Amino acid sequence: MIFLGNTFFSGENSLYHPAVNWAGITVVQLFDGTYNHLILSSNSSMTVNDITDEWDYNTKINANFDGKFDAGNTGFSLRNTDHVVIKRRELGSTQWIAIYVKEINKISDFDISFTDKYARSGVEYQYSVSSYTNGIENSFIIDNVYSEFDGYYITDKDCLYGTIYDVDGCDTSRNMANQVLQLLNSKYVSVVSNSEVSYESGSITGSFIQIDETSEEVKPQEGLHYRTQLKDRLVNKKPLILKINDGRIWMVQITGAPTDSQNGHRDLRTITFEWVEVGDINDMKALYESGLSDVDARWWF
Repeated sequence: MIFLGNTFFSGENSLYHPAVNWAGITVVQLFDGTYNHLILSSNSSMTVNDITDEWDYNTKINANFDGKFDAGNTGFSLRNTDHVVIKRRELGSTQWIAIYVKEINKISDFDISFTDKYARSGVEYQYSVSSYTNGIENSFIIDNVYSEFDGYYITDKDCLYGTIYDVDGCDTSRNMANQVLQLLNSKYVSVVSNSEVSYESGSITGSFIQIDETSEEVKPQEGLHYRTQLKDRLVNKKPLILKINDGRIWMVQITGAPTDSQNGHRDLRTITFEWVEVGDINDMKALYESGLSDVDARWWF
């Protein structure tokens, strides 16, 4: 019993549970009493006067029994969060790129699932999930993820198409704008370049088929539907992201007419298309204006 901050056993902290290893605690039980607050913290110097509804890095459980038995920090987080922002950077880089933003209005808004379709292959990334209030970051967690895949993928924020079958090397050209001038008083020509144009272009080929994971047999109808969707996406006149398993990645637009050719069997179809680079994959403004990202100017760091 605690009366006016003291117990029958003297000091205000005399009935506190001794320090234990938090990792070993799996169950907390309260019985035979009336309770108005439960808090578990790794701060061993904490006293009764320090108990509040606020959370810090030492807080493990904090329940004030205000009509419910929620001992997590969702209520605290909701009061202190109006946006959740997911950011990414390559390990070793100092530049964060915001790849996802969600406005938070209720507890269920914290239920977030997001796939980063623009990650390069063969790269270790750092991802940060941050809580923002009034545009100010107030808490975050960071984790490392290694990205790796085979074949190549064509994607935007709404779709993802890829293949590992019969892929070529994706040969490219680096393009620039210049003019060759023949001078009357010189044996050699002069090259004039007054433009900053410098972009890559190329063509890529792969067999887009669908295979049953159990029988490993080709599924013709599913493959036909998959290729039709891909070709519709290629010719919709909008920028896409093209990424290769060797780590290359571009923001591209398709030029010319994609071809769909038989590859030795009527159910094995190879698609070939030409492309040109139209922007920087790390330019948040370019991604937003191209319709490849929903992250607007408020979050362009």
